[in-house]
Amino acid sequence: MLVRHPAVAGQFYPGDPKALRGQIQSFACNPRKKSKVIGIMSPHAGYIYSGKVAAELMSRIEIPPTAVILGPNHRGDGEEFAIMTAGEWATPLGNAKIDTPLAQAILGKCRYLREDAEAHRR
Repeated sequence: MLVRHPAVAGQFYPGDPKALRGQIQSFACNPRKKSKVIGIMSPHAGYIYSGKVAAELMSRIEIPPTAVILGPNHRGDGEEFAIMTAGEWATPLGNAKIDTPLAQAILGKCRYLREDAEAHRR
């Protein structure tokens, strides 16, 4: 099974699970009523820069069991528009399994998208 390892754990956020949970909890806010949404745009800079904003956003939405995450290819490795359709994304807080049927359906519908783990490696 292909596992995409965290590229910047320990740099932009703690790589240690206990330290990461502590940092996230430091951004805790008073959650208001959670809204059902079909999409969000969340900052993804180092947590010291954008953690509070991301926490405010996440505390206000109902996060579904399956989510599609779009992100830039900062390094330019691999395909310009890439997807992994199998495997897991590792995080310091545990692995997130790829929804293979959904990923394959997206790949089949998008003419620009290519299966390419290399684009996600770093």
